[in-house]
Amino acid sequence: MEPTIGLNGSPSIECTSLSPSAPIWQDVLAQAITGELIAAMNYASLSEICDDPEEVADALEHAAGERGHAARFAAEGRRIGIDVPNNVGAKHWKQLRLAFLRCIQDRDFIGCLIVQEIMLESFAVASYKRVGRVAPGSLGQTFASIAAEEEGHVDHAMAILRTERSLDPRRFDDKVHRLHLDVMTTLAKMLAKECKDGHCEVCHGSCVKPSLPDVSLSAAELRGASLQQYLKTLDALGLPGEVTLAWVTQLPV
Repeated sequence: MEPTIGLNGSPSIECTSLSPSAPIWQDVLAQAITGELIAAMNYASLSEICDDPEEVADALEHAAGERGHAARFAAEGRRIGIDVPNNVGAKHWKQLRLAFLRCIQDRDFIGCLIVQEIMLESFAVASYKRVGRVAPGSLGQTFASIAAEEEGHVDHAMAILRTERSLDPRRFDDKVHRLHLDVMTTLAKMLAKECKDGHCEVCHGSCVKPSLPDVSLSAAELRGASLQQYLKTLDALGLPGEVTLAWVTQLPV
């Protein structure tokens, strides 16, 4: 496994767990922190292709917010006695980052919003909400609070994307489908029942998914909630439900 990257850019240090469930929360937090750092990188990249100064400032503000989320998750780890690793170079997260960078390379602002705000944030919002309901104490409160903040990001993008779709629905929907095949396939693999592609390179030991029932979670539940959130968001954009449902049913399981 590649060395993990700390929030300050230095390798992170793994600490001994203080409770039986600590290794599970360590891995859950590691995935969350890695996702937040990827989001921060994405927003920073987005700022580089924006022409409007307000859009640049907005993207940089979002980047700072996502780094803040990562720091809050890391602080929750320390609160329960663990130093949480992360790995933005882990294979699935790297694939998601590269998908976003392809939109950056094409200077495709709308494509960037679809990937980050519709696809990645759907998974963040749904999974954080579920974790927030079962995680103990301030850990659960932090997940729930950040889920609400992420929902604000989605709401912010919806007006822009609805306007874009109204100009040419078929072109917009084709773009969403193309990005869906790229991004959502990777996200679905991350929450599949088994890690068929090997270790995810974020969990610090073996895959955490078989242990999730010990903290009243399951990969299937997180996957289902995330895909429902995604379909709900696409429906709010105006995409035909019978079409998007067919997309989702073809994702890897």
